[in-house]
Amino acid sequence: MNIRWFRELFSFSAKERNGIIGLLFIIFILVVIGKLIPQLIPSDKTDFSGWDAEVNAYLDRNNTEMHRETTLHPVAFNPNDVDSVDLITMGLPPRVASNWVKYLRKGGRFRDKEGVKKIFGMTPALYGRLDSFLVFPAPITTAANNLPEIRKDKPTFINVPDSLSRQQYTEKNAVKFEVQELNSTDSINLLDIPGIGPVFASRIIRYRNLLGGYYSVSQLKEVYGMREDNYLAVSKYFTVDSSAHKTINVNFSTLQELGRHPYIGYSAARKICKLRDRTGKFSSPENLSPVVTGDSLKKLIPYMRFIR
Repeated sequence: MNIRWFRELFSFSAKERNGIIGLLFIIFILVVIGKLIPQLIPSDKTDFSGWDAEVNAYLDRNNTEMHRETTLHPVAFNPNDVDSVDLITMGLPPRVASNWVKYLRKGGRFRDKEGVKKIFGMTPALYGRLDSFLVFPAPITTAANNLPEIRKDKPTFINVPDSLSRQQYTEKNAVKFEVQELNSTDSINLLDIPGIGPVFASRIIRYRNLLGGYYSVSQLKEVYGMREDNYLAVSKYFTVDSSAHKTINVNFSTLQELGRHPYIGYSAARKICKLRDRTGKFSSPENLSPVVTGDSLKKLIPYMRFIR
């Protein structure tokens, strides 16, 4: 019974057999034509040699920058008192530096060197190179019972000679500080400014190196830990040579070069590179507006060049 049904399923009339043969013949003709058309009508070949050369050069620059980023130059530091600028300046990968700072901002603290190993992205090789530079200050122990009582409400007076009024005494003993140019001064000279200690001097220099130089004294507000009152106290001692800062050629800079700039970052740098690959080289700051917000773009303009 089953065999008869199978035979009836594949049995065709004469017209059906002729139709199947005709259909197979048409399919064969179409396949042959599809094979012959490219041989009979040659198409123009696009020359991609120039594009390949640019891609290879771009990859070579990326490989060079990635190799350069792996070069560490750490200094002794307290892992609980560090910011992203310090870590990136020492050569740590930006992702590791970001995770490090996020941990500290959330209230985390490293009790020993083993805790540093747990930072997301910290490899054994990277930790091995940082191990000897991690410094944990020894806790200061004092006998609480022997400490004198401190009266915060007790006023402090300055002994002024009777022969001088208080105003004359202040003018006589006032120290005059020279105004310094932010892009050429060094950390030693910064220490001469009242209100700037070794930590702030180091951060000002490091942030200047990341920016490529300052174009305005107001950029000191962006230095890590600089409060408004600190800025108002020290800003009057500085001037800026706006022509001394470095600029970036946005049309030829690599992802790493763009990402290291504090006003861009790696997220915006990726968007800039994708936009550049899609639309071509930029001619003005307005071309970056789809990927860089207005305020950030305004701050970034002095650092950009558009050489095509």
